[in-house]
Amino acid sequence: MVALKRRSNSFRLRSRAGGSRNKVLLVAALVLLATAAWLTNTGSGEQAEFYFVAVKDLPQSAAVDATSVEAQEVKLSTSGGRYLRADDTELDKWYLTKPVVAGELIPISSLANRKEAKCSPIILTLGTQLPTTIKVGSELDLWAANPIGAQESIPYEVALDAELIAIKTASDGLGQQNQSIEVCVSVAEVRSVVAAIAERATVIAVRSL
Repeated sequence: MVALKRRSNSFRLRSRAGGSRNKVLLVAALVLLATAAWLTNTGSGEQAEFYFVAVKDLPQSAAVDATSVEAQEVKLSTSGGRYLRADDTELDKWYLTKPVVAGELIPISSLANRKEAKCSPIILTLGTQLPTTIKVGSELDLWAANPIGAQESIPYEVALDAELIAIKTASDGLGQQNQSIEVCVSVAEVRSVVAAIAERATVIAVRSL
């Protein structure tokens, strides 16, 4: 009986030791898997790509061109989409709306199209809807007629060659469609467009000739 008890105790000790060893191996395997997953995610999230970097302090309204930026290889995570990549084939079309310090990446949020450098975006409601043939990017002439009692004045020009940026259509409570547009108006014509809006004039847009 004593021999059997000793064998039983010995078996239990070996079983416990084996169980502890298995637990250690399992924990080690889990740690290795977690480490491998972390390394994989880190490697895929930070890939070296080329972005434009300011070569000098750039003030607001500075042109983004070969003299102001250069391509550098940078490792970024998922935030890489917020900066100007070096594969932009139309670099000369951009200018800055905010200053950028030398050595910094060029944020996309601080860029504007060079076409807008000499004009101001304005949103206004049209008296008649645009023809379907007029698309975003078209150049428009804006005409207005001020209300005089029950009639309207003779139409007059308020802006020429305004670039169409966006078209928005909304319904009023009576089921009628009201169309508003966003156009880029030259600085010299902003005052006349704003005056037409303030006077609640009927504004009509036609394609520029």
